Amino acid sequence: MTHVEARRTMSGLEFFQRMLAGEMPPPPMIELMGIRLAEVEEGRVVFTATCEERFYNGTGVAHGGFAATLLDTALGCAINSAMPAGRRFTTLELKVNLTRPITKDAGLLRCEARVVHVGGRTATSEGRIIDRNGKVVLKIVGQKNWASPETIEQLQKLL
Repeated sequence: MTHVEARRTMSGLEFFQRMLAGEMPPPPMIELMGIRLAEVEEGRVVFTATCEERFYNGTGVAHGGFAATLLDTALGCAINSAMPAGRRFTTLELKVNLTRPITKDAGLLRCEARVVHVGGRTATSEGRIIDRNGKVVLKIVGQKNWASPETIEQLQKLL
């Protein structure tokens, strides 16, 4: 069963509980980035990741895209964990505030995200990345836009 097929029949919370229990594989993108689901409850998730030199830019720190990917994953999954079966969405807006550079010296990064608001067409979540010393390295707010499964499938056919 693919992730899309699973989400048609499972709530977001059930989907992530199964992933956390090892009954569902992680999506390819988070596996590629070494991101791991650590905690889930309705409207809240925690992911962990370790910054590696392969994520560095030319200045010797993690590329902003590494942190943004970690946070976008958590923001979307926090909202997804509060959704019924069949509800799908995509990122509408993402605002990132990097407060300090991330290097491999940061150790295990903990990315926490929670739902702030769920409306009729959009939802908002917020999150932050904390290094092994408990220092916030990034805060973010993101919005997700609802789309029916049919709309997403039509858009995918156009690409």
